[in-house]
Amino acid sequence: MKGQYVQPHASVPTEAVIESLLRHKEYKGVKDGTVRTYKKHLNRFAKQFPTLPLETNIVMEYLGRFKGETGRHKRNQHDLLNILYKHASRSFGILENPLDNLERPIIYHKAIRTLSIEEAYIVDSVVNTITERAVWEMTFGHGWRQIEVRRITGGDVHSIRDGIIWCRGKERNEHTPLLPETQELLQQLAGTLSDEEPIIRSRRIRAGTTQPLGADGISQLIQGLFHRSGLDYKGHDLRRTFCTLVSEASGNENLAMRLARDKVDPLKDRYINVDPVKLRENLIKYSPLRLISPKRTAQAGEKPTQAGEFMVETGESRTPRPRKAAQNILQA
Repeated sequence: MKGQYVQPHASVPTEAVIESLLRHKEYKGVKDGTVRTYKKHLNRFAKQFPTLPLETNIVMEYLGRFKGETGRHKRNQHDLLNILYKHASRSFGILENPLDNLERPIIYHKAIRTLSIEEAYIVDSVVNTITERAVWEMTFGHGWRQIEVRRITGGDVHSIRDGIIWCRGKERNEHTPLLPETQELLQQLAGTLSDEEPIIRSRRIRAGTTQPLGADGISQLIQGLFHRSGLDYKGHDLRRTFCTLVSEASGNENLAMRLARDKVDPLKDRYINVDPVKLRENLIKYSPLRLISPKRTAQAGEKPTQAGEFMVETGESRTPRPRKAAQNILQA
């Protein structure tokens, strides 16, 4: 589709509907990150259509450009536009929803891909900065979602008690455990930041300070690790790896999912209150970071790592000491 679609008798500006919808979502209490995601995707729609198109074929043609292998992105866009049109019907009086005549796209699930212990060690060995180390340990070693890592603020870190941190999760905010070495990394990153400032930040300095990583910053960081490792994985594969390795090591699938703050049985997720201190004991025992520790020890010829053991001063920041190059590790 080229150019912009102009409705002959336009009466409902798309931007006005979007702004109204986002105000309603903010009033409802939807997370800020979700509102930003809505805005980003809906603004692309508004740029293409200054007024809401009411013809099904026009909307279907727009959605047809999302040609991902699984169909997930197309369905997400379908659902988002459906929300927009339903809001336009309630608040702006449009009589037709073009999505009513379109079935939701089918999602074809891919096989679950997870890193082996050997592959995880290769990635661990190419981490170069303290920010990379913190992101790697929070995703691979704790099973956090990327957006959850990006939400960590100075106040969250300053408030850590007994190895328990406040997590702003996808479905709920709750206390969750940290490994001691990861806690030290987060405290180094938090430094003197204010309670409101995110601790995962860009290395680029602007106006005398660094800026928080953007929406895709952590994903790009992780892809950089995979690129340097010579491995073909995606960021969310680290969360899958966490659950898989914890489940294999502990023999307890429910424990793996609980540590990742996900659910197997909705009743258990809703009604059982799990002590984060006890969860921390299991995290320390079964975290994939601990599972690759023997390989670290054997490769480095040192004692098992504790908090900060691999840190060296570099002048501007403390960064993990590089270990053996990935290609050499593959041959070891």
